[in-house]
Amino acid sequence: MASSGITALADDDQSAHPGVMEKTKPPTEQPVAPALTEEQRVLDRKILRKIDLLILPICAMNHFFSSMDRSDIGNARLAGFKKDNHLSAIQFSTVVSMFHVGSIVCQPVGGLLIRFVEAYILLGFANITWGICTIMLLFSTSVVLPSILRVLIGAAEGLTQINTVFITMWYTKEEIATRTGLWISFGALAGAFNGLIAWGVQHNIHSTTFKSWQVLFLLEGTFPIFFGPVILYFYPSSPTRVKKYFSEEDKEMCIARTQRAGNTIDRASSIREAMTIFRNPETYGMLIAHFCVLWAASGFANFLPTIIDGLGFSAVESQLLTIPVCIVTFLSVNFFCYYSDRLQLRGPLIMGLAVVSAIGFTMLAALSSKGPRIFALYVISFSVYSLIPLTLTFLCVNTVGLSRRALVIPIQNAFGQFGGLAVSYTYIHKPRYLEGTLTTIGFLCVLITTIGALDLYFIAQNRAKAADVGSEQWEKNRTKSFDELGTDHPEFTYTV
Repeated sequence: MASSGITALADDDQSAHPGVMEKTKPPTEQPVAPALTEEQRVLDRKILRKIDLLILPICAMNHFFSSMDRSDIGNARLAGFKKDNHLSAIQFSTVVSMFHVGSIVCQPVGGLLIRFVEAYILLGFANITWGICTIMLLFSTSVVLPSILRVLIGAAEGLTQINTVFITMWYTKEEIATRTGLWISFGALAGAFNGLIAWGVQHNIHSTTFKSWQVLFLLEGTFPIFFGPVILYFYPSSPTRVKKYFSEEDKEMCIARTQRAGNTIDRASSIREAMTIFRNPETYGMLIAHFCVLWAASGFANFLPTIIDGLGFSAVESQLLTIPVCIVTFLSVNFFCYYSDRLQLRGPLIMGLAVVSAIGFTMLAALSSKGPRIFALYVISFSVYSLIPLTLTFLCVNTVGLSRRALVIPIQNAFGQFGGLAVSYTYIHKPRYLEGTLTTIGFLCVLITTIGALDLYFIAQNRAKAADVGSEQWEKNRTKSFDELGTDHPEFTYTV
């Protein structure tokens, strides 16, 4: 099992307040997790199944509800929201983009808070908050109220992006893409569910009290309000603080697992260590890459119902036709993330999928017939959404230490939201939306170039480290922790 020192640290940690993570004294350095015995491997597989059953369903449903309330604005538009609120095309794009303003501000805040406040507290109350704000959209009559509420919805949902940081405490780099892809893929299912709800509301509910778009917001705001208490009760604490569902033996294996993920146990949060991310060139490459990804994915997701409507279908038919497109997205995300872990490849997959996405958007811009344009939507759905978990994973596996991840992952997410914010203003002139489509193609080309450059840099760094093996400095540094040295640790290798 894990060392007795680990057990002592875990026992000391249990005495802390259950809701707040307090800084602890620096631990005894344990730079590399000890190898597991065969007995421990069997137990570790059992623990992995338990972690999957506890964390992944809640992460998935949290992302499902957040994606519903993020993208339901596109379905609401077809249900009469834009017309009833007297919004111009620019004003509607403003309402869409205001979500990203709140998200940009609160994602880094959530990343820093996770070192001090339990994840289940942040997630539970965030769900309740954005659910209430979604229901308040019923009272919208102009551009003002929905713009304010979308900022608040984005702020609450921005906090939930700590899930990306949280799972790096539990999963190794060989496992993380599959898990990230699984819960993020539920965002695609949310798009399908949005289309189904919107179709059902417009097709079957004819109320004199509420308009169709109001019923849509009422239903979709209720779900996260009821889900918040579920998170507060069931979501586990960090590996060193787990109590419910895990025995002391299980807890030791969880601690050993988080060590293998490159985290130092109970190390106090270090702003100095976290700020070293800004000295790494890969940080800036990852920011650019995620900006390009969310530009492409957000524009496609938010305007998919409107794009289909522009092909000549009725509003009700357009709501229904979004469903199979979203199902294709769900399946492809899980497929590519699974094989990313199996092959331990990130960059080449991202570049390949970006090429496929660019082909789809090119078809959408160049073709005018209904059939080929629908086919182009499926090409895009097959490829573009998978880029989100893969770029997140690319950053996670190439960043070492929880202090660094807790800062750089939310910054990457927030920087990407600038792409989601700006793209809304390029989807203005229907039905072709050429400005948005052509600009997206350009950013996909930037993405391919950036990821290619990062992979070449990572290969060069790995070769330099291999050449230094056995030197005096190499021997000295390998006794230090991953948190202290970050990617400079001699036993860390970049994943391409």
